[in-house]
Amino acid sequence: MLLTSRQNPLCKLIRSLHSAKGRRESGLFLVEGKNAVEAAIKSDWPLQKILFEENAADLWQTQNPQVEFQAATAELLAYLSDAETSPGVMALAKLPDSHVTIDEGLVLFLNGIGDPGNIGTLIRAADAASAGGVFVAAGSADPFSPKAVRASAGSIFHVPLVQLKNPLSALQAAGLPVIVAEANAETSCFDFDWPENCVLALGHETRGISPEINAAATARVKIPIYGQAESLNVAMAGTVLMYAWRGDQGSR
Repeated sequence: MLLTSRQNPLCKLIRSLHSAKGRRESGLFLVEGKNAVEAAIKSDWPLQKILFEENAADLWQTQNPQVEFQAATAELLAYLSDAETSPGVMALAKLPDSHVTIDEGLVLFLNGIGDPGNIGTLIRAADAASAGGVFVAAGSADPFSPKAVRASAGSIFHVPLVQLKNPLSALQAAGLPVIVAEANAETSCFDFDWPENCVLALGHETRGISPEINAAATARVKIPIYGQAESLNVAMAGTVLMYAWRGDQGSR
């Protein structure tokens, strides 16, 4: 049966996933767009339902016979999404287990980053650099918000991710050296002897790292600025730093 009504309970559930409260209460998050949904399927991520435009039944119903499918009008899919254009397909995915252990490789630690687009982009970069995982501290944007999931371009299904209520305790439990980027640090990130296993801490876009995490730093590095730019966006900076770590591992 074709889904057309905004009053349908499924539509109300999907709209609720645009809020952190709705995601928390349902245990679900929204995945939008062909590439992201395909990434979820290929990663065997637990999906509750896939909605697709009515003329795309053959494409989606053969992808994963274990998932419930629902055809909907393009107009309704556009209403259910906050993206600029209709996603064409969307899935309801289950939130992951929050008790994953991450203690190897580079662990990206996001400490108060406010823009979900930056969160998603950093998850994508962590995937590209083959980081060990991502810690997202309380006070940061929700990595499972629709905007963050879209910005991750499917990488949220590839990288272990843990949301932390007590970030300092989690860092202490991980027992890894904590590397912080600082504009006035003496050592360039390209000259630094990066540990194979470490935490790279990134802070809020304007306030930076919180004092307690800053105090836990075991090393500080800078990204050299060769031109006249004052600084780099946090997602750009994080990408540069992760590739500096990855390049250092490859040279050993």
